[in-house]
Amino acid sequence: GSSGSSGIKEVNQALKGHAWLKDDEATHCRQCEKEFSISRRKHHCRNCGHIFCNTCSSNELALPSYPKPVRVCDSCHTLLLQRCSSTAS
Repeated sequence: GSSGSSGIKEVNQALKGHAWLKDDEATHCRQCEKEFSISRRKHHCRNCGHIFCNTCSSNELALPSYPKPVRVCDSCHTLLLQRCSSTAS
């Protein structure tokens, strides 16, 4: 029995200073806490790096580290919008 773990690349490079969760480490959506299944896919929030279901990460925003809009969770989406709108001080 040979168990070769080749072809596994680190995705931590995408998020600087954040812990990027592996898919198999998440069994439930971080926000609604519903269990993942075949019909409920896992999605990474590109801002916080946690894993959410499609419903809780349906928004996309342009982040400084990405050239085009990427998937973010609802909480990050709200936070980032507040941060953008509160620039006029």
